[in-house]
Amino acid sequence: MPGSRFKGRFRGWAAALAAGALLAVLPVTAAGAQAAGKPDVPAPTVPTALGIRAAGGLLCSTDKAAPTVVGDPNPQLSATVHAAAGSTQPQHLRAHFDIQARQAPGKWTAAATELQPAAPVSATDGQVVTTLVTDPLAAGTLYRLAASTWSFTSDGTQHVASPRTSAAGGWCYFTVDPTGPLAPTVTIGAPYTACTADDCVAHGGPGVPGSFTFAPGEGDTGVVGYDYQLGFAAPTSVPGSPATVTLTPQNEGLVTLEVRAQDATGRSGAWTQVSFKVAPPASSVGRWHFSDGQPGDTSTAAADTATGPGDRHAAVLSGTGADWTALGRGGSIDGVSDEALTLDGSSGHATTDGQVIDPASSFAVSAWAFPADLAQDRTVLSQTGADGSGFTLGYAEADQAWRFSYAWTDGSGARQVAYAEAPAGGERVWTQLAGSYDSAAHTLTLYVNGLPQGTPTALPSTAAAQAASGELEFGRNTVPGSPVTYGGYWHGHLDEVQVWQRTLSAADALEDARLREPDRAWFDVAHVAAWNATGASGTTLADTTTGYGRTLTTEGGARLDGGALVLDGVDDAASTPGPVVDSSGSFTVSAVVQPDMSVIADKPDGWTAQVAGQSSADGSAWGVWFQLAGHSHTIDDDGNLISVPDTRWLVGRVADDGTFTGAQSNLTVWKPGTAATPVQVAGVFDAQDGTASVYIGGNNESTVPFTPVAGVGDLTVGKAYLNGSWGSYFPGSVSSLDLWTGAVDGDNQLSILIGG
Repeated sequence: MPGSRFKGRFRGWAAALAAGALLAVLPVTAAGAQAAGKPDVPAPTVPTALGIRAAGGLLCSTDKAAPTVVGDPNPQLSATVHAAAGSTQPQHLRAHFDIQARQAPGKWTAAATELQPAAPVSATDGQVVTTLVTDPLAAGTLYRLAASTWSFTSDGTQHVASPRTSAAGGWCYFTVDPTGPLAPTVTIGAPYTACTADDCVAHGGPGVPGSFTFAPGEGDTGVVGYDYQLGFAAPTSVPGSPATVTLTPQNEGLVTLEVRAQDATGRSGAWTQVSFKVAPPASSVGRWHFSDGQPGDTSTAAADTATGPGDRHAAVLSGTGADWTALGRGGSIDGVSDEALTLDGSSGHATTDGQVIDPASSFAVSAWAFPADLAQDRTVLSQTGADGSGFTLGYAEADQAWRFSYAWTDGSGARQVAYAEAPAGGERVWTQLAGSYDSAAHTLTLYVNGLPQGTPTALPSTAAAQAASGELEFGRNTVPGSPVTYGGYWHGHLDEVQVWQRTLSAADALEDARLREPDRAWFDVAHVAAWNATGASGTTLADTTTGYGRTLTTEGGARLDGGALVLDGVDDAASTPGPVVDSSGSFTVSAVVQPDMSVIADKPDGWTAQVAGQSSADGSAWGVWFQLAGHSHTIDDDGNLISVPDTRWLVGRVADDGTFTGAQSNLTVWKPGTAATPVQVAGVFDAQDGTASVYIGGNNESTVPFTPVAGVGDLTVGKAYLNGSWGSYFPGSVSSLDLWTGAVDGDNQLSILIGG
């Protein structure tokens, strides 16, 4: 029976006892037994796992308004008995089952009692005891069931009883309806098999659909439909009998399917529970790291390194408009830069040497995309058959959205298209896109940076692309018509492409977006901005390190003094056109900062200034901030009581109303003699974990839940955009500022980045 039937239905022991006052029996404790001259037997513990066994499941509804329906008038009762806690005496336990029938509201009378195992056999601590009700129970009567553990003397003549289960967890309510639907039979089809007591072999995998057929219980008639629930998914109904459904488990491991029959009156019967085991996720059937060639070497194809079933398909670069770039999403590892595919937006593309996936079956695709511009429709990946059916993952300029579309030909021969989409971010930032098609559920799901975008898009049940399809295209799509033409050329970089012949679960999508480094226990990060003021002067500070070529331009009276960008906290700042990172994804920022405490000490408590950040429509998308948290009192060297400022670093965002969300560092108390020295401050925004972290000197001081906010504004140093104007100016100096796409995985990886 679905777990949801148990929620919130346990009643307090006092109310339960009051409801059964006509039959209340006080249990005999060991001490009470001795005082009454009875045997010195340790008082046992209340039984657990009480219920009625039916169709392979243990059923117990603690809500008398929704009792369990039992088809057998002689139901099988079950409970696990327990000895006294810590007892070392020999155990002679039995389960005492008590069934009461409701005669009128608030009035219950004894209907049946069972004591098992029958003497001279007894049970031991933790043993499951089952028994059938001896005399048939009446149909249409509301019954309730409780049990207690009885601990007997070694000769079996006397006992001590535990409290009843009803005193702690409530009664199990049920009715008998021999004419209602029986528990149905469930037949599991390929690739899954039902678990038995001796065999539970894993098959299929997350995203791999299976066939399940429901039929009436033996001899049952009048069944018109079924309710079923797979794992913790919401219950679903299917009409007809027998009925066959296709279900797609989303996680590996043991999965339980629960099914009950319905008759024409809407009456439901007992639940049947069957379990099957789902194998680990199937490997991708295509994977391209695009790390095979060097810039200018367009004759080298991108190897397909997937380990899943099927042939491997190398991706061949077009003769013009396609090349390799050292600006790969994997960043630099041990001084070696990762490569990516770079395309010119007019003719450049790459194509496999054959069909990679069957678009008529469940499949999923993912890629990291860096758009140089989004001035028109752009295609990341596509595969199209001769009839125009297939898929496209890319950008739709009219909606300014990322889009995963699916095309098929209907019965009249007309081409139909459905899609899932989400607002796109900015240009010149790395974004991870993934699309998943579920052929069983007939849905499309779009993921951006590992996160599902809205609810899945439903397709007609007849929607199915042609199984025979064309090559996998990187950076372009087929334009339907004759002769065949192409369009939607990608302008920018593509990297780390994967395709699966199965759906992506939410967990799969998150893990794929993390881009885990296989040889190390951390995630790949790409260095996308680096500004170091050492030796710099003038009004601009160029990034000469990463290859992305962004430049900070000073404003107000900000100056580069050869060692830092110096800011007065009034109108000094620097900026570069944004965005620099996709703020809806994971990224890391680090700055070496020295606050000017001669200016800050006189600010009011709560004053906050932004060191660096990127703006959004309603404030900052993210930022590194410095806050005067308050003042505390201390004694100076002359013994005088003085007030000193308390400050802290913040990593997160400030909304237009001034509300801050994010991580906070430990307080710094500026006692007399505290030196104002440069501080290494880092922020880690992990979109997959939903957290923000602040690091000081490479050490994590706080990690808190954080929801990313999209922001495509400029990246600024020394100021923030709030309430429609610039403010929150920071007084001090910034020696360096670095950003990486991707979240570092802890202190060690961060120390390597900022140390290198």
